[in-house]
Amino acid sequence: MACSLFVTSIIVIFLVSYTYGQQCEQTLNAARFDCYPEKNPTQEKCLARNCCWRSPNQRFNLSHFSDVDVPFCYYPSDFPNYEVISNEPTDFGQRIRIFKSQMTYMPHDIVNLTVDLIYETEQRLRIRIYDTVFKRYEVPLKVPAIEKKADPTDYEIVVKSKPFSILVTRKSTGMILFDSSVSPFIFADQFIKISTRLSSPLLYGLGEHRQSLLINITKNWQRLTFYTRDFPPLENINLYGVHPFHINLERTPDNQTKVHGQFFLNSNAMDVDLQPLPALTYTTIGGIIDLYIFTGPTAQNVIEQYWDVIGKPMMPPFWSLGFHLCRWGYNNTGNLLAMIQRMHDAEFPYDVQWTDIDAMSSHLDFTYDNKNFNGLPDLVRGLQSDGKHYVNIIDPGISSSQPAGTYFPYDDGIKRGIFIKKLDSTDPILGQVWPGITAFPDFTNPDAVEWWTNIAATFHETIPFDGMWIDMNEPSSFIDGSINGCTTYYLDNPPFVPHVLGDSLNSKSLCPSAQHYLSSHYNLHSMYGYFEAQATNQALKTIRKQRPFVLSRSTFAGSGQFTAHWTGDNRATFNDMYFSISAILNFNMFGITHVGADICGFGLDTTEELCTRWMQLGAFYPFMRNHNDIGQRDQDPASFSWEAQQIMKQALLMRYSLIPFWYTLHHQATMESRTILQPLFFEYLNDVNTYNIDEQFLLGRAILVSPNLIAGSDKVHAYFPADIWYELSSGVKLLSIGQFIDLNSPISKLNVHVRGGFIIPMQIPGANLVLGRGNPFTLLVAQSYSGEASGNLFWDDGDALDSVETQTYNYFEFTLKTPNTLTINALVTNYKDSPMRLDLVKILGINKPITSVTVNGKAYSDYLYDFLDQILLIHGLNIDMLAQSSQIIQWTTSN
Repeated sequence: MACSLFVTSIIVIFLVSYTYGQQCEQTLNAARFDCYPEKNPTQEKCLARNCCWRSPNQRFNLSHFSDVDVPFCYYPSDFPNYEVISNEPTDFGQRIRIFKSQMTYMPHDIVNLTVDLIYETEQRLRIRIYDTVFKRYEVPLKVPAIEKKADPTDYEIVVKSKPFSILVTRKSTGMILFDSSVSPFIFADQFIKISTRLSSPLLYGLGEHRQSLLINITKNWQRLTFYTRDFPPLENINLYGVHPFHINLERTPDNQTKVHGQFFLNSNAMDVDLQPLPALTYTTIGGIIDLYIFTGPTAQNVIEQYWDVIGKPMMPPFWSLGFHLCRWGYNNTGNLLAMIQRMHDAEFPYDVQWTDIDAMSSHLDFTYDNKNFNGLPDLVRGLQSDGKHYVNIIDPGISSSQPAGTYFPYDDGIKRGIFIKKLDSTDPILGQVWPGITAFPDFTNPDAVEWWTNIAATFHETIPFDGMWIDMNEPSSFIDGSINGCTTYYLDNPPFVPHVLGDSLNSKSLCPSAQHYLSSHYNLHSMYGYFEAQATNQALKTIRKQRPFVLSRSTFAGSGQFTAHWTGDNRATFNDMYFSISAILNFNMFGITHVGADICGFGLDTTEELCTRWMQLGAFYPFMRNHNDIGQRDQDPASFSWEAQQIMKQALLMRYSLIPFWYTLHHQATMESRTILQPLFFEYLNDVNTYNIDEQFLLGRAILVSPNLIAGSDKVHAYFPADIWYELSSGVKLLSIGQFIDLNSPISKLNVHVRGGFIIPMQIPGANLVLGRGNPFTLLVAQSYSGEASGNLFWDDGDALDSVETQTYNYFEFTLKTPNTLTINALVTNYKDSPMRLDLVKILGINKPITSVTVNGKAYSDYLYDFLDQILLIHGLNIDMLAQSSQIIQWTTSN
């Protein structure tokens, strides 16, 4: 009997499959687009959608469910689609009307749509598809408004009428930038799905997810879910932020590489499916299609084009570039003071002290525990008198259970009506976070900024904090939805839920039906951290009248205008340290350049080896903070052995000596849309060896960092592109290039190399950045093959809101040109409150003995030349770089 049933099943499956006809024929598994993305697909459910059902190998056996990656249920070639009914030229490009005569499987299918093709710039195309009749939610992100069509220089558009599709290609190569013809387009009220062919499987971005830098879709199928969520970083789940932006490389037949990017401007919960065709599918449950295509053709060009849409990153305060220390679990002022004292006694440079929620009174925002943390206000003022700064934590959940009239943040919030509300109610929706039952501020409410500023300013009078750390702002709750659950309203029960952690949109957060001033939580959930960061940034400007420092866990596209970011609650493992690199490189692409990871790990007890290696790597994070969890061992540098302390101190001193270079890179990010950290392929686009490297990275364009990420290892397998490289610490030229090299990497060594052709401004470190600002500068000059190099330096007071607008800054350009002439050009010299004296110049790569040196035309004798290492050291210069517009240092060599 069992055998007969088996045979019958095979026959039935075969007959059903046979009736599909040619519309279900697929020569490639990779060309299947998933028609049933929900869990537990079955043949019955699939056929009910008029889709195809076959095992991936096109064999019919009962074990085929073991292969879960390739869709069993996929679209036939004749699946209902839209067709063009009109196409008219417009001032901005084209306006196309499309219509679908047959409904598909999702409720409330929208059959009349408008497609706007907007030629925004010569390199930027925008595709908007929306309901022709009814206005739908659109992301409240301020993006450039374009009213006049640009003339595309390197993209062409072809619109196919029946079935409707859009093809965008690069004029110069014919490479595909966007092609929606690969799969049916679906637009229902709560289910929008559009696919595109990719130019190659070389894909980067799509955050926030824990993943390698290169997203591997050569053989693998992947699904990335976008919906902000509080959860420690793990692979294959949605995390704290939403950044639906990617970079795709195009390899031409002549082995040249160009780059384009895409940004899907949508804040609703979504899945992005990737498959080895290669292809990408966006599936979102709200809003509209609002898609930007950036044509590059370099990675840097794509970044510039993207940031022109979302906004450039903020210029951080100078002091925030130093070393930050924090932990959850100081527990009292005594422990905090003991840590500060041991850091002082061990002579570690550090700039910023933080406290976590244990310093609050009963976990209430804008309070401190005056019993366990007695004297905290005086401690903070003492730190500030020594040139240090203090940052405190604020969670968005405002306690609603304090006695009436005793907790001003809640009382005033209720009075102003600024909390997120329950559906069809004026009452706030209530969740549960650290202080217990809480309401959540609606930062889209115009009154919220004033309310937030007032309560922060009142607390600032007690504890004069210098920055604000906004955590738990996904927003996070310890319960699902609310203390009263969620409604049966359609927003709380969508027909399709992307593959979010917890399988529900209200999982450890608020009900989607909750109401903000601008729209529903269903639409705005993933932008909560964005609007809180914006409000906090403005509050700090008002309170301190200085450049604000905000650190936010949850972010959205454009958050870099207001906030720095850290990668969340990582763990003390070498694997977590490795993943931090790709995360930081991605966030630089996303326009959040002041970014770091919890050094030495947040969860679990760290080890001395791991923390030492991580402090070395962390010295090259844009935002450098050591932070760990309650109940774990102390992991501040001074808590380790004397030997480990010395190694960590050298890493910190290396960072502090490079602060002028770091600060200038931040200025370039703000003004010129340049990433601060970047992957190697950004600079070596035609070198295929760089495409998958995420264990090394570049600081700016000039410094290559190759950390040791393996426990117990004393070697680093590092790649050096075909260029000239010098070891940063010794200045010695590297002989082997264009290949992978095993570098010696004992625990005491971090491998850092300088690229020829660049001049790095440096400074003698101080105990902290404020105390060291007046110290002498150094120029590290790394010659290229041609004997030339260049660099620059931006310098202001480090805190002013308007130093660029008022030109109250100094800006220098340094150039080395043959024959052996270093020029210091002072282009802007309006900041006079700090000495800018150049004491030392170190030139690398001089292969002939030096016979003389002159400074501004006068003979100079204080120099040393190392013939073996080919280094010229000109010391004791005491040059005032502000004294004149151009100053020249020259040297002659023997023939």
